[in-house]
Amino acid sequence: MFTRRLLVVLVIGLLASSHPVANAAGGEEPEAPESAVSSPPMEMDDPATPGQRGIEVNLVATLLHAGTGHGSESLFDANYGIGDRLQLKFERPYVTEIEEGVPYQQGVGASEFGVKWRFVDHSGLEIAIYPQYEFNDAFTIRDAEGNPEDKEGSSVFIPVLISKTLARVYTVAANAGYRHNVTHSLDDWAVGLGAGRALGNNARILGEVYSIRDDHLGNIETDVRGGLAGVLFPSAFEKSRFELGEFASVGHNIGQTEAGNNVLSVTFGLQFIMKPAGE
Repeated sequence: MFTRRLLVVLVIGLLASSHPVANAAGGEEPEAPESAVSSPPMEMDDPATPGQRGIEVNLVATLLHAGTGHGSESLFDANYGIGDRLQLKFERPYVTEIEEGVPYQQGVGASEFGVKWRFVDHSGLEIAIYPQYEFNDAFTIRDAEGNPEDKEGSSVFIPVLISKTLARVYTVAANAGYRHNVTHSLDDWAVGLGAGRALGNNARILGEVYSIRDDHLGNIETDVRGGLAGVLFPSAFEKSRFELGEFASVGHNIGQTEAGNNVLSVTFGLQFIMKPAGE
């Protein structure tokens, strides 16, 4: 019940923020409104970076229901801009798991570092590469008898992110990435297709299909997800370097997952932004 109420509040806030803001520059062409398909709240990411000395911090909550089990992830995600096209990322989650017949478990998940480089940015087309390394430092999960299970291990993930703006208020996007698990010598692929539409000047609606495939491109899990993202109190922060955002999404698998479970996820959270130096 609490989750439903919180999601309703988030959606109301996002829709309220979608009303157009008058252009203070008179006859100048206003900047195109944001319509990017980005993480969070989506699984896909976009090629955008925070800009020179810009900072973006996301506090993300995800509730997950898979088969008879459910859990949550509270993620701290920090990003820092170097120049106009480079971004450094650090993230680490706090995870809870509840599985039938297994005691409640919780602990700090694996930490991850990443570097994003946007090497194409022309006429609305953006392309970036985003290598990331996940450490094998998550807490240990235990089975019903209390025995420790194998950790997921360290992994390298290298996705390519593509985004194209159309008619100022639309974005189409694609992701394709390869992951190599260093600890267990396993490989998989991640592919995604998405679209976004600006709602006024300060909100956007998003959709995606995101699929994890094994090394033979067999399906592990494919999800469809819809989301909203927007700026809170845009007028209050208009003349400052700071911006406050909110986001929410709901995802569900389509087709059969490798584990044979139905998977439902709900994601929501807040975004804190310090704009690039000079803005």
